[in-house]
Amino acid sequence: MTHPEDMIDRIVAGVLEQLRLPADAAPRPAGSASSPEMPPPPPKTTLEIRDDVITAALLEERGISFGPILIAAKSVLTPSARDFLAKRKVDWKRVPPNDAASGLRGKWLAIVTRSTPAVSAALDSIAQDPGTQWNRELAGCHREAASRATSALCRGECDGVVVFTGKPEAAVCRANRNPNVRAAAVTTVTRVKALRQHLGANLFAVDPAERTAFELRNLLRELGAAGKPAAPSDWNE
Repeated sequence: MTHPEDMIDRIVAGVLEQLRLPADAAPRPAGSASSPEMPPPPPKTTLEIRDDVITAALLEERGISFGPILIAAKSVLTPSARDFLAKRKVDWKRVPPNDAASGLRGKWLAIVTRSTPAVSAALDSIAQDPGTQWNRELAGCHREAASRATSALCRGECDGVVVFTGKPEAAVCRANRNPNVRAAAVTTVTRVKALRQHLGANLFAVDPAERTAFELRNLLRELGAAGKPAAPSDWNE
């Protein structure tokens, strides 16, 4: 028969043994186990909208569903646009007037219908270069890209446009229906220089298939190097 004194001695001995366990062996509270680290969220791309009047219809047309976005200092943001942004919890802010493009050689818009890792890497790289402002947008097809590029040039949202598409010639053909557009398909930096000199091209269409980030970056850098595209003095529209 077990005596109460023996039972008490065994309990005390068990408690002392637990106290002597190393920290790693001690029981952990529920939920304290380390969990695998989550990957960092992808960087957000800032989109700038420079239209004179910004409505909800315009924001929906541009496919605005996340922020942040920049609104030009003098743009009028209508009540419907404010409601649109608030309901979708899109972060936005105005570009201060003193941050205007003083000293910029030009403002360019890149419209991507055919995205590749090389395109993303080239645009990320060129965005860091001083002197030229680059914005980017996505489009569903070459027809949509040509329409958006024409609108941006006619509205003065940018000085030049680059369209990355699998159908550069078709995009150029559609865009050139507008007299304010001088579009051309390009593949090399040498071709860019020639078209800039003889045509004053303000829209360039590029097929990014099998092109490296290095090639695309150099092409984009050449586009922005000469500043705002201008038609030659003998150009007859």
